[in-house]
Amino acid sequence: MGKFEDESVVILKSLGYHLKLIRQEKNLRQKTVAKRCDMDSGSYSNIENGKRNITILTLYKISKVLEVPISELMKFKL
Repeated sequence: MGKFEDESVVILKSLGYHLKLIRQEKNLRQKTVAKRCDMDSGSYSNIENGKRNITILTLYKISKVLEVPISELMKFKL
């Protein structure tokens, strides 16, 4: 794996973990967030586990469901 690929994995896992923490703070289940974002629960689970890269539109949907600005979702630590 090259440096860029290594960094990509870290970024996706860090973002996913951050989304998970926010979701848990809101007392929401993965299935609930997935349904409200119009996606299947497996796809949402893959996002939180850092296994799926997402579009800005998907991030926007998640931000609306979690009731936080996109900028807050992007405040994850690498």
